[in-house]
Amino acid sequence: MRRTQSIIAVIGLFLFAQAARADWTPAKRLSRTSGESLAPAMATDSANTIHVVWEDDSPGNHEIYYKNGN
Repeated sequence: MRRTQSIIAVIGLFLFAQAARADWTPAKRLSRTSGESLAPAMATDSANTIHVVWEDDSPGNHEIYYKNGN
């Protein structure tokens, strides 16, 4: 009996997880540099605007990049 309850609980959890799964859009390129993008960070503000920063190590031009959701 206990095993049956455990199996039912696992199946229920699996079905719940499938229903709650986010629908993500495809990846979008944020910069066109020849370097590698490193150390990404994201945040939202009180207006729900998404802010993204990352480091880029293009040869001879090591910089920090910023994009927002506007």
